[in-house]
Amino acid sequence: MMRDFSTSEITFRLLTGADLETYRSWFADAELAGFIDYPTDDWFAHVTGSDNAQCWAVVAPDGVMLAEIQVDRDEVGVGHIELAVRPDLRGNGYGKRILFAFLRGPGGIFAELHAHIEISNVASLACFQRCDFVEAAEQDDDEFRLLLWRPKA
Repeated sequence: MMRDFSTSEITFRLLTGADLETYRSWFADAELAGFIDYPTDDWFAHVTGSDNAQCWAVVAPDGVMLAEIQVDRDEVGVGHIELAVRPDLRGNGYGKRILFAFLRGPGGIFAELHAHIEISNVASLACFQRCDFVEAAEQDDDEFRLLLWRPKA
């Protein structure tokens, strides 16, 4: 298990090819693989070569990758966020600390972020709600919950 870290110690850097191999290794975990699509070469080309997508590796001071965050921007500028925490770190508050740090850092450029989370992914729903995402008044999918975040004024 990793030692604890403060959110000021983590780094958000754009995902690289070396990070991709690390990220792919996490998909041996059935829970992660059940909620997030495997990062194919086409996906990597999308998140590294598109003006409408960005993907960050979240890295501890010792260089170990802790999480992956992807945001795709739609035509009206809303960001659609996905967070994957390294499987062996789940259930220890890493997701919440990483997401809060992201919102105060790179995520702060977005006027609004949407998280589309499967209803059965109780841990992710709780993580995003603890980070000030609120359930949208109108839901358009019976299998997913739409959670919204806007920077506080």
